[in-house]
Amino acid sequence: MVEVKQLVDPTVGISCHAWSPSFDAIAYAPNSHELRIADASGLEKFKLNEHDMLISAMDWHPKTNFIVTCSHDRNAFVWTFEEDKWKPLLVILRIERAALDVKWSPDGQKFAVGSSAKCVPICYYEQDNNWWVSKVIKKHKSSVLSTAWHPNSQILASGASDFKARVFSAFISGVDTEQVCADFAAPVAFGDAYAEFNCQGWVHAVSYSPSGNVLAFAGHDASIHFVTFSKESPVVQTLRFSFLPLLQLLFLSDTKLVGAGHDANPALFELADSWSFSQFVDKKPEAKAAVSSGSDVKSRMAMWQNKDKTGTTAGAKNDDLSSWMKHQAAITSLKPYKTNQFSTTSPDGKLVTWVCP
Repeated sequence: MVEVKQLVDPTVGISCHAWSPSFDAIAYAPNSHELRIADASGLEKFKLNEHDMLISAMDWHPKTNFIVTCSHDRNAFVWTFEEDKWKPLLVILRIERAALDVKWSPDGQKFAVGSSAKCVPICYYEQDNNWWVSKVIKKHKSSVLSTAWHPNSQILASGASDFKARVFSAFISGVDTEQVCADFAAPVAFGDAYAEFNCQGWVHAVSYSPSGNVLAFAGHDASIHFVTFSKESPVVQTLRFSFLPLLQLLFLSDTKLVGAGHDANPALFELADSWSFSQFVDKKPEAKAAVSSGSDVKSRMAMWQNKDKTGTTAGAKNDDLSSWMKHQAAITSLKPYKTNQFSTTSPDGKLVTWVCP
């Protein structure tokens, strides 16, 4: 069952969101510096204003119950719930440009921040000073748009606007236990690259499969790449699709991946003998099998160009290509939600929860 909530006015929009461990609360940013936390029905409980500029990304760890936010103000905060209040802890990022993406490591001991400063701070807690400090990965040549952790919490993937996806060591002595290099031949020092992959456009999104055997990354050239790791050389499969570029990726299992972006319609990719596009998740109620209309490049480009400032389609008719869709603007945030489900938010101000077909 698909559920749609209008969290904020469509003229405001939502820049990012994250769910609590029990999925009974949601944190989101209304395309501003505010962090809002609401219950599952959408009733606002907290409004937090520690940031000075747009909150670009957030993550809520399922075990520690900590929220991390990052912002264009070049700062990040770790939020802890104490005495019925959310309290921010200082993070020493040491970057001079906007923070664009943030992800907790699976074990909750670290988080990674992608930034416009061509680097990725890896942050960890320093108990003596009661703050989060960082060690910085500096091997990028342009803005880091996305990050993803390997399940072992010691390997990090990044996607950047220099047309590269990279895999780095994020092992920090004293924070992590014995170093594990997964399918790579040997461990390397912190910040050194295990692998580097080319794309023909900005790499908007990266995501690791639950097993850590596959890395997916999506480019602005309307492509998605699946890298399968083994003790031998990584094998890369590239899919070029006819719809608009993806901005977010999420593995639901080792054989299913959801991508979402400028089409405003989540796309499902599945693994059989190889990876392939399966279907769009959002379909016309009266013609659920009519997926082919979503692959018409000219129609999709026209829809994209006609978006007005509110995120709706100007002059839309009942038979307009996008009038039946749950989202009316690009999907900019994609998160896991319960078993075999996921959620999306968009500048149209809507939160949509989906069940994977």
